[in-house]
Amino acid sequence: MAALSSKLGAGVPTIGLLANKGRILAVGAVNLKVPKANIYSKTSGMLEPRLKPWPYETIGFNYLFHLIDGTTKRFNDNSKMVVVDGPPALEKSKFAKELADELDMVYVPPVSMEDYYVNYDGYDLRELDHKFHYLRNVSFDEKKFAKDPTAQDGGLDRMLDHLQHMRYASYLDALAHIFNTGRGIVTEKSPYSEHVYVEAAYKQGWIAKTSRTYFYKKRENTLPFLLRPNLIIYLDAPLDVVQSKIRARAQTTHPWEKNSPVYENRDYMQHCYWDLLKKDYLKEASVHSQVLMYDWSEGGDTEVVVEDIERLNMDYWDKYDKQQKDWRMHTEENYAKRRLEFTRRRLYLNYFNIDYWHADKVHATQPESEDFLKYSHRVPGSRYMHGFNEEIGNSSTLFRPSWYSHTARAKDVKYAVDPQFVKGSQEHEEYVRKREEKKAAGEKRWWQF
Repeated sequence: MAALSSKLGAGVPTIGLLANKGRILAVGAVNLKVPKANIYSKTSGMLEPRLKPWPYETIGFNYLFHLIDGTTKRFNDNSKMVVVDGPPALEKSKFAKELADELDMVYVPPVSMEDYYVNYDGYDLRELDHKFHYLRNVSFDEKKFAKDPTAQDGGLDRMLDHLQHMRYASYLDALAHIFNTGRGIVTEKSPYSEHVYVEAAYKQGWIAKTSRTYFYKKRENTLPFLLRPNLIIYLDAPLDVVQSKIRARAQTTHPWEKNSPVYENRDYMQHCYWDLLKKDYLKEASVHSQVLMYDWSEGGDTEVVVEDIERLNMDYWDKYDKQQKDWRMHTEENYAKRRLEFTRRRLYLNYFNIDYWHADKVHATQPESEDFLKYSHRVPGSRYMHGFNEEIGNSSTLFRPSWYSHTARAKDVKYAVDPQFVKGSQEHEEYVRKREEKKAAGEKRWWQF
């Protein structure tokens, strides 16, 4: 069934789509495309060409580069952040990809525990689960969550902690892409809605109170440095429809969701996706971001959504308006400053380091940490920063990527690795010898023993 409307549901302020009244900025902008938030499709013929992107992934961006390369000159009408959200099983990824293609933007998939365990060279830490002596070190992902959200002595607490870090880093990378290339982003979920899943899990008693406190302390310490989405598109459907679709895909592509105590739990689903995400979060988000909502019970037409986006009255907000405020920086220096901070992502990721040591379900004990470090370095491509692992064919020292490049840091493993922890030990030397023998013999599991 085609999308029904372009207005928000009950409890959320309706956003006017047909209003054409604009207000002139109180402060003149360096680039008139910056304070505007119009978004056009490729078929509209309104898209302007962008300048060649800055190669930030290889050479980064710093103050000296700022002196020779402006930031706002690459912005056009579609230099925006678009977030797609909603309950599961509504084919949000399919829609987001189609939307990104039609708007000439880049699609960024949502983060998952797959991103945590599988490094950029394709090697999976979960294949060493049999080596860990402590249950809390064994992998816990969305599949295990669907089967038992209380498993592994706080497995969900730690999973939510990892997802919070990765979603924040992914959003930072998306902002860096916009500011260095001028090309917009379409992604799913954002750090701003992450608390919904923590609250819903806490109400069910699936995570500890100290884990919830730890999450909010990090959220308060990190979110102020991001920019809220320009546009949020919410795909909605009644609870019965969503659960029916989950049961249908459990028969084919998602067998781990069959008879799930999570997705068959109507109280959890209602509280998470309709009470917290739809009613509370969207109402709060609509103050700063434009929001469109659609009934996606039977799917919808991406072209209809694109037409609604093009009709949005998003340009010429007043200097003091909260709507789109994050993206109004007024001077080239301010835009360059944010570009530098987003590109050098480590500056903001450091704010996750807070002094709160009571989250026992999240923090590992010393024996658990030692057990994890003993084996995590064995995953090929994880021992050193991405691009520096010669054992899997990375180039020689002379031609390695710079250690401070955006690519090297963004593609580094998400879990703790410390080669120095085992360096020089007799057990490690014996492992290295056998590893080389197995690799030379062509054994498939040459590193998994």
